[in-house]
Amino acid sequence: MRAQTAIAGVLLLAAVLLVGCGYNGSPAAKGMELKFDRLDYEMSTLETGTASYSQPQFAKATDRYIALVRKYADVLGPAEAKRRLREKGDELGSYCLPCTATLQDEASRY
Repeated sequence: MRAQTAIAGVLLLAAVLLVGCGYNGSPAAKGMELKFDRLDYEMSTLETGTASYSQPQFAKATDRYIALVRKYADVLGPAEAKRRLREKGDELGSYCLPCTATLQDEASRY
């Protein structure tokens, strides 16, 4: 009985410590991630519709994504900026080939 109580106490303490170990980034970094998340969501809604009718929207969203990466390039660093651009290009490959080419071209600059 005492062993079970001790184990339960240790597990409770470990759970409390783990909960306190969340993301502790700066408010600026959190704001940046929020902007990327919003734009990612907006772009994902374009993917669910008829992609052939969404080409102008994809192009605008791609330009905004590139502008966001450029704005936060110093926070992201070259490797992260390149990774994000390449991943977004891969994601849009089935929907907008010109957008993919634009993102890949931008990634090559980092």
